[in-house]
Amino acid sequence: MLKHWLIYLHQKANMSLKIILKIVLNAYLKYFKQRRSTSIYPKHIIPYPQYNLIEQTEMLSHSGLVLIRHVESNEVCRIENSNILHPDCIKIQSDHLRDLSNNLLGVFKVGDICYGIVKEHRQAYCSPWECGSMGLAPTNDKCFKDINRGYYFIPVNDLLKCYLPKVEEQQCHFMIFHTPTKCNFWHISIRLLNDKNQEISTIDLSPKKKHKIWKSAKDFLIQDIITYDIESYSELPKYIYSKPL
Repeated sequence: MLKHWLIYLHQKANMSLKIILKIVLNAYLKYFKQRRSTSIYPKHIIPYPQYNLIEQTEMLSHSGLVLIRHVESNEVCRIENSNILHPDCIKIQSDHLRDLSNNLLGVFKVGDICYGIVKEHRQAYCSPWECGSMGLAPTNDKCFKDINRGYYFIPVNDLLKCYLPKVEEQQCHFMIFHTPTKCNFWHISIRLLNDKNQEISTIDLSPKKKHKIWKSAKDFLIQDIITYDIESYSELPKYIYSKPL
């Protein structure tokens, strides 16, 4: 009789343990699923279905717009006894001026520059956004926050009014284009155009000559336009990029 009673207690204990383990496991899976489904990534910068592409004429007609571009934390160096970036850490490759990535300040805040997409997921999140579609907010395993990133500013007024030296018989100027990605509506591209408004990347010139033109423009951008501090900037009105709900 005692033996049967002990067997019964043992079976009950095993059942209770299994139930407890199952409850704990389910709770853990639920927590992990919720944690994966949430994101530290700033949702206010992703595109929404009611958004429109920002017309170039709208950007050109608004004074005081400012672009911001990051410097990876492992490349940051600062002027001694200050928080100001050292010019030596601005390492824009010359051919990046076929399409130089920036962000338009306004809805996109200075603090948003700390967020990025993990390299192996960039194709999915940084590909071009299709107008009318919902953007993508990456989960925490696909994005990161790096508070040690550096950044600098490009005032749009200064960028557009500058006159670049003539190189390889090409008189060039900078131009901005709205190029939103699936995770960043405020992505802006800087490109180099000639006096016929042709992008340098598209004209019939040798790669060596194009590189020479881009390098000259890059040097000018770094030396005469980029700034490390701004007092203020203007923000595009919402009606320019968003349909009424």
